[in-house]
Amino acid sequence: MKNPYAIGKLIYLRPPEEEDIDSNWYTWLSNPDTSQYLAERFWPNTKEKQREFFNETKNSSTRMVLLIIDKDNDQMIGVCNLNNISFLHGKAEIALIIGEKEYQNGTYAIDVMSLLLKIGFDRLNMRNIITSRLGNNSLTTTLEKIFGFIEIGKFDKLIFSEGLYQDLVYSQLKEENWRKRNLKN
Repeated sequence: MKNPYAIGKLIYLRPPEEEDIDSNWYTWLSNPDTSQYLAERFWPNTKEKQREFFNETKNSSTRMVLLIIDKDNDQMIGVCNLNNISFLHGKAEIALIIGEKEYQNGTYAIDVMSLLLKIGFDRLNMRNIITSRLGNNSLTTTLEKIFGFIEIGKFDKLIFSEGLYQDLVYSQLKEENWRKRNLKN
């Protein structure tokens, strides 16, 4: 393992390094299969745009970007983040992308979400973690249900995706609810 920040059952999370820009990372955001549920995916991604993102976020105090690495072979399979972090309000938004197709079966996303929630609640002392998703994103809806997120609102037909206007749905997981669920296990 190379510089692990958090270790799960199948994966570990680590901060990105400059050489990661030349990996498949930048291609995931241009791939329609991978990016179909992203609200902001209008322009193709390039190595240069990925470099700009890397440079903007590497010292950010409001966004923690972590790469998702397969523990068995050290392959980078995705990227995740806690963003719009507010220590004043104790809240953060969560996002993840599994970019490598053979890892998109759901078990890896569960492992990633579990680690991100632990980081958000235990390391960063957040009180609320928020998700946003397109209304037709059944994969994220399932993840939210598994971890006990509660839908808190939506913007009707706000995002144009795949030829249709989709709802933008927000869900929330409170720290005390997360702790109650984890004490049962």
